[in-house]
Amino acid sequence: MIMSIHKNKKKCSTCVLSALGLYYKNMTRTLTDQQKRFIEYFSQTGNATQSAIKAGYSEKTAEQQGYELKNKLSTEIDDATRKLLSGAVPMAIDKLKSLISEDKISPSVKLGAINSLLDRTGYQTVHKVEDITGKKTDQELQAELNHLLSTLGVIGGGSGSLN
Repeated sequence: MIMSIHKNKKKCSTCVLSALGLYYKNMTRTLTDQQKRFIEYFSQTGNATQSAIKAGYSEKTAEQQGYELKNKLSTEIDDATRKLLSGAVPMAIDKLKSLISEDKISPSVKLGAINSLLDRTGYQTVHKVEDITGKKTDQELQAELNHLLSTLGVIGGGSGSLN
C-alpha cells in the first residue's frame, strides 16, 4: 500500500489516495462510539462544540474537536440529518393538510400551505406577475380592487368602497 508521511511523522495512506483522486469521503469507515454520538448530536443541533462535549470529548478541546469532526464526518452527518428529517416529513405534510382544511386559517396561510405541499410533491405553482396599471383607468382599477376585496370579505358584499 502507498503511504505518505505527515509533518508530524504519521503515515497516512488516505492522503496519497486523496492526492491521486482515489479517496472518497463516503468510503466505509469504522467509527468510534464517540464519533457516532457526535454525529447523532450534531445532526440534531448543528452545534459542533456542544455535540463534541455531549459525545464525551474534553470541554477544553471541544471547539477544535467539533470543528475537525464536523469536517471529517460530513458525509455521515449529512446521512444522519437526512434520516432524521425524513422521519418528520409525514408529520409536516399532515400539518400542511390541516392548515389547508382549517376554517379559521387565513387565505394567505392556506395558499402558502398549498404551495408548500405542491412543491414538496414535485409540482410547482406558477408565479406570474403582470403590470396592468398602465392598461386600465383609475376607475377600472378601483372597481376591480373593490370586487376582489368584497370577494375576500374585506369589504361588505361589494357595497363598500376604498375610494
